[in-house]
Amino acid sequence: MLIWSRKGRTAAGALAVTLFAGFFFLPLAVILMSSLSQQWNGLLPSGFTLGHFVNAFRGAAWDALFSSLIVGFCASLFALLCGMWAALSLRQYGAKLQKYLGLMFYLPGAIPSVSVGLGILVA
Repeated sequence: MLIWSRKGRTAAGALAVTLFAGFFFLPLAVILMSSLSQQWNGLLPSGFTLGHFVNAFRGAAWDALFSSLIVGFCASLFALLCGMWAALSLRQYGAKLQKYLGLMFYLPGAIPSVSVGLGILVA
C-alpha cells in the first residue's frame, strides 16, 4: 500500500514524469544528433556537420516552403470565414439551423478518415 501514501504518490508521479520525458525527448535527441552528424556507424554518430541544413534550405526547398505557407494561410483564412459564418448563423437563427450546422461541425473530423479509406480502397 505504498502508493496510497504521500511518499508513494510522489514517487509514482516522479516515475511518470521521467518516463514521459524519456519517451518524448529521447527520439528528439536522436533526430538532432542524426541531423548534425556526418555518419552514424556505431553507438554514437561520428563527425559534426551543418551540411544537411545547408542542403535543405537551398533552391527548391524555399519554393516548397513558401508554397506550403501560402496554402496553409489560405486554408486557415477559409476555415476562419466558415467558422465565423457558422457562429453568426447559430447566434441569429438558433435552433432552426442547429441540426444542420451540427453536421458541418463533425465534417472536419470525418473527412480525413473517409479520404484515407478511399485512398486505401483505390490503391
